[in-house]
Amino acid sequence: MIAIDFRENARAIGYAFLLWLFFLLALEPGNVLHARNMGHALEFDREALRIVVAALLGSSVTPLLIALSCRFPVSTGLRWRNLAICAIGVVALSFALIVVSCFLAAWLLQGEQLPSLADIRNQLMANWLLLVCVLSVFIATIKPAKPSPAAARLGHVAIRTRAGETCLDIARIEWIESQGNYVALHAGGRAHLVRETLANFAEQLDPRRFVRIHRRVIVAIDRVREIQPLANGDSTLILQDGQALRASRSYRATIRHHFPKGLPRTAS
Repeated sequence: MIAIDFRENARAIGYAFLLWLFFLLALEPGNVLHARNMGHALEFDREALRIVVAALLGSSVTPLLIALSCRFPVSTGLRWRNLAICAIGVVALSFALIVVSCFLAAWLLQGEQLPSLADIRNQLMANWLLLVCVLSVFIATIKPAKPSPAAARLGHVAIRTRAGETCLDIARIEWIESQGNYVALHAGGRAHLVRETLANFAEQLDPRRFVRIHRRVIVAIDRVREIQPLANGDSTLILQDGQALRASRSYRATIRHHFPKGLPRTAS
């Protein structure tokens, strides 16, 4: 689930409004020239109202674009699937924006309650592809903000069992192992697979309770009973249940920081 930050979304909507305003003003000379060729002049107040309303309407979908980009990032994970989902979302939003804008134009500018089907069709033919390009550029430039360490810490994680889906208390986890695009959560003598990379999962753990000892292994600090150094600089961590885990010398400084006496601080 994506956490919605109201202040961040409000700031993003403000930036998007300015970008839409700049974009619409850049297109305005062409609109004025087209109107003159058609034999009528644009009224300043009505055109200003149209631009402001269009900018507000375009910026209103910013939270949806942010949520779409964060939920299905095109730079990580299942890229082709995420790209397809984002493309479908952009196409649908573009269609919705044009339809809504036709209704607003009929109501605010023409004094009519409903636009004609011909107006909607003409607007789709004239602006749909351009709008798709604009929203695509916007969603491609969104950089999902990383949550703060405090906000990212998990208390429970959803796992699947034979009886269905349940929640596993993070405090029960003894050690975690990477298995490709999955992590194996070892707790109570059982391993539970969760579709997540070890790097992403590690960012959500409390660093005071878990430490990485290998590129593929994370261990709960309070479950370590003994540390046995090896000749090559590696070490073996013995857990409370007797499980032995190999700790790489690449993480020797981290292990020494958490276990300065070779044992967990709670046991010293």
